[in-house]
Amino acid sequence: MKFSNLTIVFITSLLLYGCSKNDLETIKEENLQQTEVSTFNQTQKSRIFPENASSASYPELVSFNRSQSSEAGLVYEVLPGPAAINPAMSPTPFSNNINMTSGSYFYEVSNMTPEDSEDSKDAVKSVNIEFTGNDGTTFLIDEIRVIHKPLGTGDHTFFGGVGQNKVMHGNTGIGTPFMPKLLSYITLWGKTDLKNAATGEVVAPDRMIHIMTTTNVRDKDLNLTTAVEEDESDYNFRNVQTHVILPPQDMQGNFSPIPGTDHGFLHMMFEGVKLNEGQRDHRLAYEILPGPSAINPEISPTPFSNNFAIGAGYYNLHVRDITKGDSEDSKDAVLQFDLLYQRQNGETFTIENINVIHKAEGSGDHTFFGGVGQYKIMHGNTGIGTDLMPKLTSYITLWGTADLKDGNGNVLARNRMIHIMVTGRVRDENLNLLTSLDQDLSDLSPDMIETHIILPPQDMQGNMDPVPGTKYGFLHLMFESVELKR
Repeated sequence: MKFSNLTIVFITSLLLYGCSKNDLETIKEENLQQTEVSTFNQTQKSRIFPENASSASYPELVSFNRSQSSEAGLVYEVLPGPAAINPAMSPTPFSNNINMTSGSYFYEVSNMTPEDSEDSKDAVKSVNIEFTGNDGTTFLIDEIRVIHKPLGTGDHTFFGGVGQNKVMHGNTGIGTPFMPKLLSYITLWGKTDLKNAATGEVVAPDRMIHIMTTTNVRDKDLNLTTAVEEDESDYNFRNVQTHVILPPQDMQGNFSPIPGTDHGFLHMMFEGVKLNEGQRDHRLAYEILPGPSAINPEISPTPFSNNFAIGAGYYNLHVRDITKGDSEDSKDAVLQFDLLYQRQNGETFTIENINVIHKAEGSGDHTFFGGVGQYKIMHGNTGIGTDLMPKLTSYITLWGTADLKDGNGNVLARNRMIHIMVTGRVRDENLNLLTSLDQDLSDLSPDMIETHIILPPQDMQGNMDPVPGTKYGFLHLMFESVELKR
């Protein structure tokens, strides 16, 4: 991902509103007159308090136990060819030689033992995989016996036979280096009896099988990513893919082609697959990824897309809102803020404090309400905030600066602009963003409050300045079903 195009789009959308001075003054007046506002529905009223607070806590990464194909997802077979990562190696099962086909799958695992052990309790509880090979044969896999090997044996760990949320391949030493570095939501190693689906006949007994449900490592043309040192796989949770591999080797690593197959191995791919049976709803803590604007798809990439990556984390926010309008002498403040957000690969971000921005009245592109505002109508056609977000109600909104740190307390980015909103919900159950600019269609139900935490790719003067250490040049973190306290 290159930062230049992204940051230009972000800054243009964030700062240029096309709003006249008279329009902005009208919006300011309407907001400043809000002494009583709608809280959780249109009939219940609540006055603005000098202090307000919000929090959410989803500290554990989601671990999925089940995956299945989708009707809309592509199914294809990787055929022999030069390794995409090292074309000098040929033929391999890790090429860009693709054969579109058909198939479906379902599997469910039990991950009980974190390390290799002959006494591991890891298991595949159920499985059904059917697909058509390039020679027209339809294959069936309906049982997998997970491999439980002694600790320290073999070329690398099997995580007890089943692993969850593991970074693999590339330069990790886990799995072949002819696959790029990636994240496996579920990974497993086992033995299976490969069957002819039409007859039920076993064509290859007791063969090794490796399955991974992972971040996406093929582009729109189905070419394999070649990054081995950095994880450049696509973490968009809408693009999860599953790899089913029966390699041409025995358990000792000796060359052993699989009987009944056209080229001695099978490498099947399923796109756009589903992950289920996590220990909590994966839609409660997530990160917006670069992509086309949901409101205006012609603008891309932006931090206001429908692309998202799941994660975990918590935040605590306590604000003081005393000064209604912008002033360098504003008394608005963040009394407490702490944030921890963890990506599914373990990468962690923390913020421990926010200094509220107190700017002179009339400066900048729009009002900051003294630095902290409560119950403000924003975005959409209001001229307050980017028009790539829908019109919404912010129970709490603030602008400030903060130091972004990693999970070990090292500063990644110092004195960065941060914008936080605790709002009515503007994403649906599938996390698609509402697109209304003229009407506030945010869900103001008490169990539908969400929090947006945004570190944009710009400095305090509005110049392009990607946020270091974030991979995408910005952070746009989301928490759903949050608490709002007074």
